[in-house]
This record gives sequence, structure tokens and C-alpha cells, in this order.
Amino acid sequence: MYITILSLTYFRLVDYQLCHYTNPAQDLQYFLYTSPSPNLLEKHSVLVEGYYNTLHSTLTLLGYADLCPSLKHLHKELKKLGRYAALIACTVLPFILPDQNNIPDLEMIPKEGQSFHLSERYKDAIKTLLPFFEQKGWLDFETV
Repeated sequence: MYITILSLTYFRLVDYQLCHYTNPAQDLQYFLYTSPSPNLLEKHSVLVEGYYNTLHSTLTLLGYADLCPSLKHLHKELKKLGRYAALIACTVLPFILPDQNNIPDLEMIPKEGQSFHLSERYKDAIKTLLPFFEQKGWLDFETV
């Protein structure tokens, strides 16, 4: 069965991992600060451009190139979501980079107050990320 959409005025990404609608910048910030190794920060602009090119070509293929934000707008949105990037790096990344010898039972942490051991991989990653976030002003929450 095919459904024809007569007109589309906007689009939203559907993130099936976290099950929510989002904009491309939020999806990209989540990926950039929870997935790649911190030494890829120096290739940040290449990753953003690659993401943008894929988004643009996909929307063009679907006939909606006019709905794709400009690369400049994507960069503006990424900057606006900088505090989000810092937040996910501090709250999600520890669970993505656990100590393989001390993996916590995530169900027991809130129930029994089980402590969570931060892995050396996470500590190394956050040592790289925090100065980057500070330089960008993403840790300055007084201006919110």
C-alpha cells in the first residue's frame, strides 16, 4: 500500500533509539558527544559536513530539498545546543564507556543507591571534552 503525501511543510527526525522527535542538530550533538572517540573532535567540521551532505541528499532524493536547513543554520543550531552536548557527555557517556570489569546493574542504582564506578575510558574522554566545552562557553549556565 502506498500513501501519497500531497504537500510537506516541515520534517522531523524520528530517533528510534530514544523514541522522540528531534531536529537534525540535536541528533548530531548526541552522536558527536556519545559515539566517536574524543580524538575525533579535531575532525568535528568534517563529520558535521558529512552529516549535512547525507541529510541534504536524502531530502533531495525524497523530493524535499527545500526543507533542508542550510549548513550555516545547522552550525547555528549546534552552537545553540552546546549545553545539551555537555549534559549528555556528562550523563550518558559514562554508561556508554563503562568499566568492563565493573558493569553496574542499572536497575539497582535507583533502587538501592548502588554507586557507579567511572571507567578510565570515560575519565580520559571527559578530560578531553571538558576543556573543549569550557572554551565554547557550554559550561556557563549563569547566562541561561
